[in-house]
Amino acid sequence: MQTLFDYHEDGCPWYYFDSSYKTLLGACLIVFGVFGVLLNGWLFATFIHSHLLVSKSHILVLNLCSASLGRNLLSFPFSGSSAIAKRWIFGPACCQLFAFLNQFFGIFQMTALFTLVLERYLLARRNRREKNLYFRFYLSAVGVCWINSVIFATPPLFGYGLYSCDSTGTSCSFLWPSLSSNAKQLGYSVPYVVLCGLVPLISIFHFMGKAVRLEQIYYRNEQLREEKRLTKSIHVVCIATLALWIPAGVLTGWQWVPLLIYGYRPHIPPTLSLLAPIASEAATSVPVLCYLLGDERLRAALLGRMRKHYGLLRPDRAQRYIRA
Repeated sequence: MQTLFDYHEDGCPWYYFDSSYKTLLGACLIVFGVFGVLLNGWLFATFIHSHLLVSKSHILVLNLCSASLGRNLLSFPFSGSSAIAKRWIFGPACCQLFAFLNQFFGIFQMTALFTLVLERYLLARRNRREKNLYFRFYLSAVGVCWINSVIFATPPLFGYGLYSCDSTGTSCSFLWPSLSSNAKQLGYSVPYVVLCGLVPLISIFHFMGKAVRLEQIYYRNEQLREEKRLTKSIHVVCIATLALWIPAGVLTGWQWVPLLIYGYRPHIPPTLSLLAPIASEAATSVPVLCYLLGDERLRAALLGRMRKHYGLLRPDRAQRYIRA
């Protein structure tokens, strides 16, 4: 059977992966990374300058933006440049730090998506009793995102799991354990998959369905229709982001299932190794694009961030936001 790597350099194996694919991977990561930084930086700056984003719900929108921006700033300068150099060029210590932060922001994004969907459901449920969510709920939701990410990203640094090179040998990520691994590595991986993958995924679609049903019943006037538009935008963000994470999920299954069944690491198709990180990087740009297309208030804030200029909106809408 073909072995996994040719040789080691700085503790990072050079996998069987054509050099031209690595150059393409690096170029795509840089392009999508820079694009994501510009979009998420634009949204982040909008929250500072705009007088339109005053809803408590926008705290969770900013929370997801922070996770996406952090992943953008981390990913393309390191993994993109390493892919172009055709190997990880920043040493083993930086490999551990990079993998930790990559894991941290990945968990953060998933948790942030879940809190957005949960907030939309709770808001619709409490609306029928004319009650609002308290400010402490939003602070607690942000705190849960940070705490959950730290809890599940830290154990591999202490032997509960392992951070190492990915399938391309140009970046660093969580290395899935085999049956021959010790109990600490397996004991981390299973709760991680369940609590940071399956549970949030099922919960997102569960609360999306409940929120849509409640909003169809109770959201009637103009203000509530605006909330309904924000809900639709958030649901599209979740679906599009999760769709772009599918290649990474397939890559995980391709690595882990043979490890658990047969006890060896298979050779991963270059196309899958290429598509998974590119799609994950592209997913960080999805939220801002969805807000521009689907939510009028966020679009007005983004387009009129520096000067209160809403000429790209319909005149009646522009006047309403100028008075806001």
